[in-house]
Amino acid sequence: VLCAVGGVQSQSVTVDRQMKRYKVPRLAFINKLDRVGSNPERVVNELREKLFLNAAQVQIPIGLEDNLSGVVDLVARRALLHEGADGEKVIEASIPENLLDQVELKRLELVEHLAEVDEEIGE
Repeated sequence: VLCAVGGVQSQSVTVDRQMKRYKVPRLAFINKLDRVGSNPERVVNELREKLFLNAAQVQIPIGLEDNLSGVVDLVARRALLHEGADGEKVIEASIPENLLDQVELKRLELVEHLAEVDEEIGE
């Protein structure tokens, strides 16, 4: 679990070293997207540059910080909006128009990263 503000930190490097040593597959979660200064793009780049991982997003946020209202699932191409006083209700919706281009670019990036490790997807 990585903070969207703090990114890859020293304990992340230590945990990653052990995971590589024992060949443990990994899935990273970026949390705290509602915090001031959150930047999930930077965190993904840090995973690539600091930990040398083939990282790609499977979701992108709809807004950040105080404007966070949900995520877009890049695989299913759908928006998941958080509603209710604490965001406890998850509503499936259409992808916001202003994110359509970014969704397609990020989805292509995801497929490209998968193709690096799976020949079938690469074809």
